[in-house]
Amino acid sequence: MNNRLRILNMIKKLLPVMFITLCLSTSIHAAPRIVESVAAIVNNNVILTSDVNEMLSSVKSSADPKNLPDDATLRHQIIERLIVDNLILQQASRAKITVSDDELNTTISGIAKGNGMTVDELRGYLSSIGVHYSGYRERIRNEMLIDRARMNAVRQRINISDKEVDTLADTIAKQPMNNLEISISHIMIAIPENPTKQQVESATAKAKEVISRLKNGESFAKLAATYSNDENALKGGSMGWHKLNELPTIFEERLVRAQKGDIIGPLRSGVGYHILKVDDTRAEKAKAVTIKEVDAKHILIKTNALVNDDMAKQKLLDIRQAITSGTTTFDAAAKTYSEDPGSAEKGGDLGWNDPDRYDPMFKSALLKLKKGELSQPIKSSFGWHLIELVGSRNVDKTDMAQKDQAYRLIFNRKFTEELQVWIQELRGDAYVKIMSEDKE
Repeated sequence: MNNRLRILNMIKKLLPVMFITLCLSTSIHAAPRIVESVAAIVNNNVILTSDVNEMLSSVKSSADPKNLPDDATLRHQIIERLIVDNLILQQASRAKITVSDDELNTTISGIAKGNGMTVDELRGYLSSIGVHYSGYRERIRNEMLIDRARMNAVRQRINISDKEVDTLADTIAKQPMNNLEISISHIMIAIPENPTKQQVESATAKAKEVISRLKNGESFAKLAATYSNDENALKGGSMGWHKLNELPTIFEERLVRAQKGDIIGPLRSGVGYHILKVDDTRAEKAKAVTIKEVDAKHILIKTNALVNDDMAKQKLLDIRQAITSGTTTFDAAAKTYSEDPGSAEKGGDLGWNDPDRYDPMFKSALLKLKKGELSQPIKSSFGWHLIELVGSRNVDKTDMAQKDQAYRLIFNRKFTEELQVWIQELRGDAYVKIMSEDKE
């Protein structure tokens, strides 16, 4: 009730502005003209009809018309999508999540590069199809904010035990020929939190109707765009390729023996009914994972108010000359001069390590050395280094890789499950009013 009163007060404050707009329109064009209208209210925010129309045009221009419902149904689906996005953006704002201009520019550069364009060419292409670049940047920024807000919120709800990881890693190791990946499409018929009997019965009937229509040959993509409450609805429900082990448990159990083209469901979860279509499957043999480890030594000279870059570099050049001439040894020089407390007393020895652990400039110089070779002075983010490569070796890291893979699969599975619950909670706690559906 408090939310409703707050929204009504907000609308009352807007009335003078709307009146002035109408008056100006009347005086200039001799007839009232509505410049903008509200499609939905989401807490204290509004979704404008222009936002809905823009997304409607984008979806219709990029999808096969055969896979889209009528405009009224598609518009409703778009409004629902924008409502969820708006709620997540509100969460991002409350959590003070931001996207800097540099991060945005990097992302847009990546998008342009992925499409074989420069940023200027992307800007020109957008202009040619009637999309303003400033609006495009804002949409990309919002997508980044939504991704970060979702990750931050849902990640806190996920707990993964060492036992879970070890169990799945063991399964992966024992079934190297059954590393199954599956491409699926998904329709979700949502059921709200604490549903009434009527809401459950309505969702059940809708799920059965969708299954029946699919069995009669209707397009899965069109039915997804028409009925699904999942975030992929406007993409025909496509979830893309996934490892079987990273899908929600209720999906995996039914998909493990599924064949291409199979329709599965409806499956009931805490957020509603799920209907799946197997678009394709593939399996690949698990491969052994080896990495190159290096054994290296270094001498570190740091810069400060008294030692600049030229002085640090020259000092290392002098030390290098002493080592190569036989006046001293690397170990002795490291113990005398190195400012790395972790390795100086060990003659500069860093031990065996994955090169990726090192600073990029240090790593780059190290990988160019031959066994026993001494580098020239190298600058990193820590200071100036003299590096000696003691040796290198290939190490089997298959077990570690399998554990890393198991963790990622479990995380992805739990993230998918928790995301739907989180969105359901967001929607349940919000004041949402779709203006076109106001029957009062």
